[in-house]
Amino acid sequence: MARDVMHSIGYPPEPTSFEIDMDNLSVSSSDDDDEVINTRSRSAFFQSFPQDISAQRPLISFVTNKWDTSHSSRGRSSSSASSTSFDWHRVPLLGFIVSVVMAPKFRRYLVVYAILLMSAYTGWEAVLQPMIKEHEDILTSLNVDTLEKVGGWFGTNVRPEFVDVVSMRTLNPALLPSLEKKQGKSSRRLVIVGDVHGCKDELEKLLKKVSFDPAGDHLILTGDMISKGPKSGGVVDLARELGASCVRGNHEDRILLERSDMKLHTNEVSDQEYTVVSDTAERKVAKSLTDEQAAWLQDCPVILKVGVIKDMGEVAVVHGGLVPGVPLERQELSSVMSMRTIDLDTHVPSSNKSGIPWFKVYNQYHKLLASGQEEVDSSVLPKTMTVIYGHDAAKSLNIRQYTKGLDSGCVYGRKLSALVIEDGGKNKVVQVKCDEYVKS
Repeated sequence: MARDVMHSIGYPPEPTSFEIDMDNLSVSSSDDDDEVINTRSRSAFFQSFPQDISAQRPLISFVTNKWDTSHSSRGRSSSSASSTSFDWHRVPLLGFIVSVVMAPKFRRYLVVYAILLMSAYTGWEAVLQPMIKEHEDILTSLNVDTLEKVGGWFGTNVRPEFVDVVSMRTLNPALLPSLEKKQGKSSRRLVIVGDVHGCKDELEKLLKKVSFDPAGDHLILTGDMISKGPKSGGVVDLARELGASCVRGNHEDRILLERSDMKLHTNEVSDQEYTVVSDTAERKVAKSLTDEQAAWLQDCPVILKVGVIKDMGEVAVVHGGLVPGVPLERQELSSVMSMRTIDLDTHVPSSNKSGIPWFKVYNQYHKLLASGQEEVDSSVLPKTMTVIYGHDAAKSLNIRQYTKGLDSGCVYGRKLSALVIEDGGKNKVVQVKCDEYVKS
């Protein structure tokens, strides 16, 4: 049967054994396999070979790409059938745009650019725009037109007088660092420390870290030396021992008022009854202080005029802050001890945390003042003044051009900070870690 097939396609009879000679391309089959061979498939297979056996070629010559052409044709016919509605390639520009949009890389870039655009918009709305508006509002608040509009700023009226409160004191000039930088170690240093709040151990650790030497260094405390922490009396004793200067903070003010009130009501109300109407924590601190400790605190001024420091100009130390444009002698004392924010129109300070921080208005005012001194005779304008303060633990360490905030939340387990000022105006901030005595 195999021979009949071979004969039908024009091949002469071959030997009975089945073999493919790769060199001569001779094909043969045995009669024993006639029943097994599929005649139809064999015929299709052998039809791919030349009829003329003399035109024998290698098998590779019979390999074609018809399958690929056929597949591509089917794909094109399928694509053309699915897009018979419109052929994008008929419009070159539109076709180019469509091909770019459909590209995977373009889609990735599109997602990235969309994220960047959203981030930029969010940053503008949440950060930049409020900052610009706040800056414009501060500039407007310092305009003379605003002064006329509100009928006068805070500080133009008469300051109320306080009994048993030292309003202001000037630091001994002999304690100031030299205006010029000297060779070697500074002969004089000021070590100004933020709110201690009874954390005596941390204060001692900080003084050790700055290598405090009473012979040439002078310690200044920015108020709130007592209350909240474990060793209020110990802090006062250490400050007295070192001959430190201080300013009166809102906590010293309350504790001293508490002591005065306790003495006033000693014969009128029993101790048990007084505890009901008094803040027990503050009363406990007030009772723990000796008369000598209380007298030292009572002698702390609300404002300490430090003098001139190179690159800082006139320097003052307070606990809370200062209202810009108001002379020191006209500052309202309770506000100086407690302010955090300021009204932009009237410049009235407040102890509330919501609002424009006073130090932003203060810095802007003195920047304008400094630029004005460059344009006109500086003698007709007030001098710029740098304020070093505490009180605002929420803002923590806050060093700016004309304001230096040093309350870094020691009593809350954060840090105790000191601003060390050396000869020639060189200064640095030194900090130590604190134990947590009060939950913030």
